[in-house]
Amino acid sequence: MARHPADEWTAQSELRQITTTVRGVPMTHLEAGTGYPLVLLHGGGGTGKAFWYQLEGLSSQFRVLAPDLPGHGGSQWMAGVQTVDDLGPVLLDWMAAVGLERAVVGGNSMGGRVATAAAIRRPDRLSHLVLLDAVAVLIEGLAPKNPLDIPPDRYLKELVHDPDHYRRTTPYRTLDDAEALNRGREAFRRYMSASPMGPDRTEVLPRLTMPVLLIWGRHDQIVPVEYGRVLAARVPTAELTVIENAGHLPHIETPGIVNHLLLDFLERHPIPT
Repeated sequence: MARHPADEWTAQSELRQITTTVRGVPMTHLEAGTGYPLVLLHGGGGTGKAFWYQLEGLSSQFRVLAPDLPGHGGSQWMAGVQTVDDLGPVLLDWMAAVGLERAVVGGNSMGGRVATAAAIRRPDRLSHLVLLDAVAVLIEGLAPKNPLDIPPDRYLKELVHDPDHYRRTTPYRTLDDAEALNRGREAFRRYMSASPMGPDRTEVLPRLTMPVLLIWGRHDQIVPVEYGRVLAARVPTAELTVIENAGHLPHIETPGIVNHLLLDFLERHPIPT
């Protein structure tokens, strides 16, 4: 039987699972590598394991951290945290708790909204912002689809470009993973029932003064590529790359391309010293 790409850890650096207390509550993250920090935030319902291929492929050059957001994976709920936008300040507190004064921060889907909310609140804490098929702000006429509204028999077909390819590449392989995703889905439902994502409108986008990389799957049916084009046009420091044969999860569907784009972006916009 052929081995699955995520069955083994092949990076030179050790993969670590770490739990840190934030606001009196445990938050868990995966971490690999040393050097300048690169923080990657999963989408609604996911876990830090979504960035398995980035933890593996980028940890030779960066300290890569992929947290489970509250209510997801190994991270518990926090009192007073009810909406997705409440997670922006939580992210900043978590960064302080793990010793990060400043970092490259990226996020997919809901995670991109969390990263954007933090960047708008404290742009000095994010040296670079990376949005992967992300909901950043409200854009009139381009409302994202709520994945919770997709019928189960169509879920993968609308989430990714090629469901069979995704099944071969997904890092979520175990019963524990399935249970974590079910728990995360309920957490996302709870956040969305409290308030939709992104009350900020495009007027706040000029506050994003750090280099911004937008990565979009050409076939994203959740957050359409046109949304990324509008962001690119309205964020002065942004650049957009559209990936063929990818949907809403390019970091899993086309991880090699995403890793190359991240490394190229950070080489062209050097890490501050």
